[in-house]
Amino acid sequence: MTTVDVACLQAPQDAPTPPGSTDPTVASLSAAVLGSHRQLHGLVRAAVIALDDSPCSGTTYAEEAGQGLALLRAVIAKLGGSSAAIAADPRLRGMLCEWAAIAAPHLVPVLTGHFDLSVGAITALGNGSKYQDELAAELDDGRALGELALTELGGTNGADQGTTATWDGTRDGFWLDSPTVSSWKFMPNIALPSGRIGVTTARLIVDGADEGVLPFLVRFRESNGSLVPGLHVQTLPDKSWAPMDHAMIRYNALFVPRDALLGGDWAVMGPSGQLECDIAPRARWHRAIGMLGEGRLDLANAAAAAARGGLALLHQYTSSRKPGSTVMAERGTVRRDVVSALATVTATSILGRAVQDMRAEATDGDPVQAMWSMLTKPLLAYAAHSVLLTCRQRGAAQASLRVNWIGDWIGVVEGIITAEGESQVLLKQAGMAVTAGLDITALRLRNQPSHLPWYVRMLTERELVIAAGLRSENYTAAGTAIDMDTAAIELATATGERLAAVAAFSASQRAADPTARAVLESVAAVYVLERIYARGAWFAAHRQMSPRRANAVEVELLRHRRVLADHVDQLVAAFEVPLDALDAPMASESYLEWWKAWAGWPSSVFGRSLREVSWEVAG
Repeated sequence: MTTVDVACLQAPQDAPTPPGSTDPTVASLSAAVLGSHRQLHGLVRAAVIALDDSPCSGTTYAEEAGQGLALLRAVIAKLGGSSAAIAADPRLRGMLCEWAAIAAPHLVPVLTGHFDLSVGAITALGNGSKYQDELAAELDDGRALGELALTELGGTNGADQGTTATWDGTRDGFWLDSPTVSSWKFMPNIALPSGRIGVTTARLIVDGADEGVLPFLVRFRESNGSLVPGLHVQTLPDKSWAPMDHAMIRYNALFVPRDALLGGDWAVMGPSGQLECDIAPRARWHRAIGMLGEGRLDLANAAAAAARGGLALLHQYTSSRKPGSTVMAERGTVRRDVVSALATVTATSILGRAVQDMRAEATDGDPVQAMWSMLTKPLLAYAAHSVLLTCRQRGAAQASLRVNWIGDWIGVVEGIITAEGESQVLLKQAGMAVTAGLDITALRLRNQPSHLPWYVRMLTERELVIAAGLRSENYTAAGTAIDMDTAAIELATATGERLAAVAAFSASQRAADPTARAVLESVAAVYVLERIYARGAWFAAHRQMSPRRANAVEVELLRHRRVLADHVDQLVAAFEVPLDALDAPMASESYLEWWKAWAGWPSSVFGRSLREVSWEVAG
């Protein structure tokens, strides 16, 4: 895997101090959550903060949707000037998605489409032709925004897509067409007039024969924003979150040259005008779409980062707000939810980091790595969404205002969940893999301990029971599953939760600081025990939850929650969320002072203090 030389990257001169802590416990927790590449984190964090993006008030949807391209160009310049270099470095690209999710909400929606699905696709499947190089150069410096036109109005549909690319030997290229309403490409962000280049998927037709669905590199809009001949674009209605210039597009004899085909060295149009490919037509889609694995992992970690931002913001606010004699952070109505949310976000963040590290060192095209991404994206995104809703609700009226970021973070995660369509489909596909010889229950993290706590082993047993049921076509082993599809979803969810639990527990064993070890062990315990408690009926029905074991679950859950409650400050500090850069009332040391400054009102009445006025009235 290519990596960018960190020494070549420069933080902005006015950037905040790079992240880090002199508290050994916080430093150890940070290493577990954010990884060991501290300098790279600091540089990316500073570059994103310097973009000065924030939630908007008083702007239109279209105005917000148009901000992404300018932010993309700016961040490319700040990180070395080359999209290809960023796309080729899984850690740099992934960290960019994470810090953008926290501090640049308008940038997040365009990142993976540009770096992973356009630039990355050319790198992985390109042939180095003049046509491809010219388009890649425009993507490289941000002159054009990268797109993926995959989903159709009738659905993603994998190898059954309706868009066609018909080979024309006389023109030495392909005609792209949308023969039916269901084949119109749906929701690529292409409505606004600016340079757009990217990948579209289409069914290759050669001499009337169906050669399967393959990717093609297409210029959608010229550098001046005008549409290319044969492309029709209709702007879609506004979404309720994460503004993007989504459109529905129809191809009507859009011509692309021979070199538009992105088939790597395994799908090539030969000199005689025949496709040279040893892979069965319906399997070609699966081979080509492997590029999605990069984007899935980046989005998963971005979702976790947004949730870390939400928890840091909520903790700052509840620590400063004091209704009555007790600050909100110490009230049971807040503490229990925050402790549970911290366990979930920390465990899933550690898993995301571990998978990112594996991806950075993996071989391209490794199907097992693709499976990790399929499991990780739904797990981290759904967890982040749940946590951010908790932050929104516990933050009450303050958290309902966009100036406090939480609403925009929820929108970012909504977009991540919806990217590619229904995220449960990924879980279903991952779970069903056990029936085709790819055993997800055998997935193991690197250097995980040989002995795991009894509660983690309970998750493993549940996972194995469900997998055995799927292999024997007995979906009732998954409990309340209604068919094989929902049983597969249960299996993939169980696998993801087991991996997150193991990741957190493994981190506790490696932590250098003894207090951090205890905190991380409690993170793992709370994460697992809450899931066992919630599925108590399943464990009891399968004779894995005796009254004695149920009591142990309750006792240990309470004990470990108390450990986390005592170390909330340190765990939140380990997230290194730049609250000072967010300029939000909930992020301030005193939300009252923030609102006072925002309003510009004096804290006295006609030059006299409120106390003096009250004395006059009383006297």
